[in-house]
Amino acid sequence: MQWIAIFAAIGWTFLQVFILFIATQCVFALVELRSKTENIYQKLLSQTIVLLFDSLFILPLISLGVFYYQVINIISWSELLPAIWLFAMWCGSFVLFLILLDVKSYIEGKKRK
Repeated sequence: MQWIAIFAAIGWTFLQVFILFIATQCVFALVELRSKTENIYQKLLSQTIVLLFDSLFILPLISLGVFYYQVINIISWSELLPAIWLFAMWCGSFVLFLILLDVKSYIEGKKRK
């Protein structure tokens, strides 16, 4: 059981490194985030997007720490559920980040016309 846990930990580490690589690529989406004329709703939307961007970096690190903490003396695989839930939260944050970026660009495009 311990060898399987070690291989699972190595695999989880590679997955989290890949996730962090995807998060670093999201920085290119933030290049033109703010415009000069934003109303209060657009500013709130911009701040939400920035917070989601920050969570894209924090959640994989927390997930990795929780996974290693649980895998040290693993008795059953259900002990790894908190790390898996954190990974699911990262996926949800990533999807919400992309949706809000699309909404922001739609509002900016509509304002320019």
